[in-house]
Amino acid sequence: MPTTSHKTKGVLLCLCGIILLSPDSLLLRLIGADLWTLAFWRGGLSAVGLAVAVLLMEGRQPGQQQLLRLTRQGVVVAVSFAIANLAFIFSIQNTAVANTLVIMSLSPLFAALLSYFFFREPISTGTWLAAVAIFLGLTMVFYGSLATGGVVGDLAALVTSLCVAISLVLMREHRDISMVPALAWSSGLACLAALPFALPASLSGTALILMLVLGLIVLPASLTMIGLAPRYLPAPEVSLILRLEALLAPLWVWLVLGEVPSRQTLIGGGIILATLICLSLYTIRMQRGRIA
Repeated sequence: MPTTSHKTKGVLLCLCGIILLSPDSLLLRLIGADLWTLAFWRGGLSAVGLAVAVLLMEGRQPGQQQLLRLTRQGVVVAVSFAIANLAFIFSIQNTAVANTLVIMSLSPLFAALLSYFFFREPISTGTWLAAVAIFLGLTMVFYGSLATGGVVGDLAALVTSLCVAISLVLMREHRDISMVPALAWSSGLACLAALPFALPASLSGTALILMLVLGLIVLPASLTMIGLAPRYLPAPEVSLILRLEALLAPLWVWLVLGEVPSRQTLIGGGIILATLICLSLYTIRMQRGRIA
C-alpha cells in the first residue's frame, strides 16, 4: 500500500504531467501543418526527448538496455501508441478538440472491457452501468458532429482511445514493460510512418518554434511524469486525475482560438466525464474497503 508521501508524489507527478500535456491540441492547431508533417516532427522530436528522459532517469547503460531490449509486449504497446498518435492528430484536424478529448477519455473503460473479454478479469455491476451511460453520452457527441461534418474526426478519436486501451491492458498484464521506452519507440514509429508523405521543410518561423517546444519539452516531460505516476499512485486514482485533460485542452483552444463546443458535445461530454469520475471514485472506495 502506497505511503502518504508516495501518494503525494504520485498525485503531483500526474497533475503536473496532465497540466503540461493539456496545450498539446492547441499547439497542433496553431502550427497548422498537414497530418504527415505534424506526425513527422511531433513523433521524431518527442522520441528524442523521451529517449533522453530514459537515459537521465535510469543512467546511460541501463537506459540504453531498456530502449534497445523491448519485450514482445513492449513492441505491441509501441505500435498501438504509434497508431494512436497518428489518429489523434487526424482527429484534432477534423473535429472539435472537445470531441477528441471526450472520446479519448473512454480508454480506461475500453481497457476494462478488453480485460474482461481477453483475460476474464471480473467487471463490477457499476462498470456495466457506466458503460451504458457512456454509450448514451457518446451517441450524443456523434449526433452533434453530423451537422458539422466532424464524424470522421470523432471516429479517429475512437481509434485513438481503443489503441491506448490496448496498451493499458498489456502494461497491466505484463508489469515488466517500461512505459517510457515504449512511448519513445511509439513516437519514433509514428515519425517513420509519416516520413514518406511529410514535408519537413514546410515548417519555419513561429510554427517551427512551437513544434520544438511541443516535441522536445511538452510531450517528453508530461508523458514521463504521467508514466511514473502509477509507481506511487493506484491506477484508478491516476485515471481520475487524467480526466482533467478533457476539460483543460478544450479550455485552452477556446481561450486562444475561440472554438466553442457544440451543445450536444457539452451535454454528451458532461455525461461521459461525470460517469467516468463517479466510476473512478467508486473503484477507489472499493479498493480502500478491501484493504481495510
